[in-house]
Amino acid sequence: MPTPNERKRIHINTPPEYEMKLLTALSAFLGRKVSSQASAALAMYLRQSHERILSQCEYYGHRWGMSKWEVLDLCYANPEKARELIESSGTVHSDDDGPDVFTD
Repeated sequence: MPTPNERKRIHINTPPEYEMKLLTALSAFLGRKVSSQASAALAMYLRQSHERILSQCEYYGHRWGMSKWEVLDLCYANPEKARELIESSGTVHSDDDGPDVFTD
């Protein structure tokens, strides 16, 4: 399991060209390094997604007998265990709901 210091750094792939142009322009306007602006943009996205993420935590918490906060902590502290539990929980939608638009 990664140490707390290892969690302080993440490495992401460069976004597609248009998004990279937007990120670079924003960093120029704000006088920040592109990497600092990328971190700020990710943080903003996560804050805006707070309710959706916690809804997922609540959904799985209900299935596993945990609070949404315990699921959030589990995903952070032991992502491998969280992945195992998610995979063993079955699908959220049935095949009758139609194809998953996010998979090939």
